[in-house]
Amino acid sequence: MTLRAFILAPAMALAALFPLAAHAAHGASPLKVVETIVVDAPPEKVWAIVGDFAHADWLPGVARIDATGGDIPDQARRKLAMKDGVVEEVLTKREAERMMLGVHREHDDVKRLPATNYTALVTLRPAPAGGTEVEWKARFYRGYPNNDPPPELNDDVAVAAVTALHRANLAALKAKAEGR
Repeated sequence: MTLRAFILAPAMALAALFPLAAHAAHGASPLKVVETIVVDAPPEKVWAIVGDFAHADWLPGVARIDATGGDIPDQARRKLAMKDGVVEEVLTKREAERMMLGVHREHDDVKRLPATNYTALVTLRPAPAGGTEVEWKARFYRGYPNNDPPPELNDDVAVAAVTALHRANLAALKAKAEGR
């Protein structure tokens, strides 16, 4: 073996491992959940409920809301008092003409929701057969940001928890808007 081959062979073997090392160091990837429901009520009525950021007491489990900042994105904040603690959210988008409301959860509590950096966008559209189609879309990360998450904080658990949250929120909105 020549000196050049002696030096290059280990270097090439090491270089071949770099893509694997980069992948292993990557950590969590963003996740997404989209849930929709049709509400038997006109979009304006449903928007009156969804668009009122300070009065979201129709959300499941909310006992009380403390809100500040009105309806100004990045200034409006709300604290949702739940039986097991407080969820803090900031309004990130509010477009009444497009019937869109965006929120971001602050101070992640992975015991409550096994996801981090949860940001959601609720969009209302007239449903083709009448009523309102409501889409609740979120982007988030699993509850454990590094590689090899514990089973209770992995991608599947985070997606299942956010899906359940969206379905419960949409069912509560439907019941409120339809007067049930």
